[in-house]
Amino acid sequence: MKRILAASLSLCFVLASSFVFAQTPGAGGPPPKVLTQGLVDRFIADMPGLVKDFKALGDEYNAQSEPAAGGAQPGSPASLSNAFAAIRADSRARAILTRHGWQDSFWQVYTTILFGYMATMMDDAYTQSQQPMMKQYADQYRTMVHPDDVALVAKNKDRIQQLFESMKDNG
Repeated sequence: MKRILAASLSLCFVLASSFVFAQTPGAGGPPPKVLTQGLVDRFIADMPGLVKDFKALGDEYNAQSEPAAGGAQPGSPASLSNAFAAIRADSRARAILTRHGWQDSFWQVYTTILFGYMATMMDDAYTQSQQPMMKQYADQYRTMVHPDDVALVAKNKDRIQQLFESMKDNG
């Protein structure tokens, strides 16, 4: 499962990048507001338990990310996409989320926090480097999340960073 969550997190970064470049800023207004402080607190509190419960599914999904003859290489966007899609579609994974009280809202909260976190981290990188590309990336991630959600993620940045680092360290 550690590999699954690491792969999922990596996939989200890859997907976030591809979605960012496909977005047209300002087209149709901002995305809907998703987060509240309570949801952020709950996400942070629940993730260690979710990670623990998902570990039981790990070996099965790790096998799906192995290269098949002529197939995607492990760690590639295609293999990560396959593993992430398999997790989302698996009834056992849905049962874990339901047991933790998340049902379908988890994925929207997860991606909103992740995209908001990426915008915040890119803002920090721009502040340190003054490289225009960093600001461009931050602005692109920001278009994917409601401004209030980005602000809430920024307010909780240190806690979210600790969570993602612990997921990586345990992955």
